[in-house]
Amino acid sequence: MSSGVLRRCFPFSAVKGLDGVKKALECAAANDELLGILIKGPTGTAKSVLVRSFVDMLPDRKIVNVPQNITDEQLFGGLDIEDAIKYGKTEIKDGILQKADGNILYLDNINLFDPKTLSSVLECVESEKVIVEREGISAEYDLRTTVIATMDPAEQTLPDSIADRFDICVQSYTAEGEDDKNDIIMKNLEFDADPDGFIEKYSEADSKVLLCIENAKRAMNDVEISPADLNKISRVCLDLNVKGHRADISVARVSKALAALDSRKAVSDNDIKDAAIMCLLHRRGDAAKEESTAQTQKDDVPDKEERPMEEEVRLIAPRPEDNTEDITEEHSEGVMNETPEAKEGLGTVAEITNAVKEKLEDMDNIEAVRLHKMVGNNRKRKNITIKKRTGRYRRFKIPDGRSTDPAFDATVRAAAPYQKFRGDNGLSINIESQDIREKIRIKRDSCSFLFAVDVSGSLVKSGMMQDIKNGVKSMLMDSYVQRDKVALLTFRTGEIRVSVPFTRSIEGICDVLENTVTGDGTPLGPAMLLIKEYMLNYVRKNPEERCFVILITDGEATYPVSRGRDATMELKKVAAIMKIPNTEWIVIDSSLVPGRINYAMNLSRLLGARYIRLEDLQSV
Repeated sequence: MSSGVLRRCFPFSAVKGLDGVKKALECAAANDELLGILIKGPTGTAKSVLVRSFVDMLPDRKIVNVPQNITDEQLFGGLDIEDAIKYGKTEIKDGILQKADGNILYLDNINLFDPKTLSSVLECVESEKVIVEREGISAEYDLRTTVIATMDPAEQTLPDSIADRFDICVQSYTAEGEDDKNDIIMKNLEFDADPDGFIEKYSEADSKVLLCIENAKRAMNDVEISPADLNKISRVCLDLNVKGHRADISVARVSKALAALDSRKAVSDNDIKDAAIMCLLHRRGDAAKEESTAQTQKDDVPDKEERPMEEEVRLIAPRPEDNTEDITEEHSEGVMNETPEAKEGLGTVAEITNAVKEKLEDMDNIEAVRLHKMVGNNRKRKNITIKKRTGRYRRFKIPDGRSTDPAFDATVRAAAPYQKFRGDNGLSINIESQDIREKIRIKRDSCSFLFAVDVSGSLVKSGMMQDIKNGVKSMLMDSYVQRDKVALLTFRTGEIRVSVPFTRSIEGICDVLENTVTGDGTPLGPAMLLIKEYMLNYVRKNPEERCFVILITDGEATYPVSRGRDATMELKKVAAIMKIPNTEWIVIDSSLVPGRINYAMNLSRLLGARYIRLEDLQSV
């Protein structure tokens, strides 16, 4: 790269870490058949910086940004109002997608876009053509682009149908080591002090990356991917229960790109493994649920209360070694005249599958456990009634009768072509009743979280109480929670109460929890009855809200509802009646002591709740 070229973007090679994201971007630049990259990670992990620096490094492409709250007319193209008013012509005005042809289309915070708009954009990208038909006009234009999207999963999840359209999904992480953090700070200060000098410092490294991409792009058609490689790819996807065919095709394309970037003309097993990690991260959510459900049903036996903790953990732990035996046995019985080479291939497939599975599980463990992820909240959007006139304006429609919330822009566009034939009546634009368009507004569903915290003596003795308080605080401080309502209920013998009713202020809950008196027995059954009573009243008053009860306890009941009864047996009956409309349960196990019965896991099964270990919450 020439030092005389002024570039204000942070150099691509200077970005610390994020090797997986960098490799994904390089693959997409080398192989034009890859149409989309999704980058997931917490805010502040250089996702946008890396994307912009990468595109800025490419000599023949520029970045085309799609802003939030964009209208369909601005995105796809629409009526040229000025020409329509002046000359009565119904001609199309270019949209943002037309500028993206031959460039990079960038969607920052893609999870905050309207899903219908996203679906339309990605369909156009796949078909390489945009067809516009609205307001009496019809036009089409080519769209050859690569979509790069970024998102913070803590803000809102992305529908599976949208995520599946991206060939690659990679994660960015916050730097953990002190040296890494110091290096990031120093580089940014150096860049701020002397941008040109800093860019020049990394120009040679960026030039090497660009040369590698250009060489790979030229050699892409020469890279061989054999039938045996394709068989491995399809088998890995089958073994991981990935649905559909997009995953297989994406893995094949990325494998070729990886080989080309490494100046090789044949795809290797490592290419397939690395490509599968990039292409399957976002395509295995349903498969994981199915596998977990099947394993639970297979191992489920009566009286699990007597099963020791180690065995309970084994029931939910992945057992990849079993997969190899099952696969080998299944195919040895179903394939006639199997050759020794085929059997050897099966072993290779198993190794690739297990390596991919292990890496994806590691990535899951590294990713922060945030409250929205625990509850599995998809945060789907819904239409708001017109009378409220609240929420964001997304689309428009022809009103049924009188409109109280007109869409001025859409109305003007509808009236514009007819101005040449209408009298102006002293007006800049003459609008008639048939031109009126009405706004369609949407907003996010609101959620409410009740934290029910066991503050009994057993947790004090085990030393877990401070961990519990820290865990609740970390969840409350999550920016995702601050937009919702939270409440706090604490319980111990003699004191079961809603310490903080539902509120949007988290400071009060943190203070109350820190000063809560602890000790005595565990009245788990009575506490759950109070939870039900409180939540039923709340749900009746807020029927549109999605609610979650986050029960933090070791699950061992020591104090019954009725005196003289066995607290543990009674708890089963109480759990059976914990059906609350629009409410889901999450049980966070606050005591994992080796050799003891896992009461919390048993309770989560009785409630049909999600089960999370406190140590997992603390480790991220």
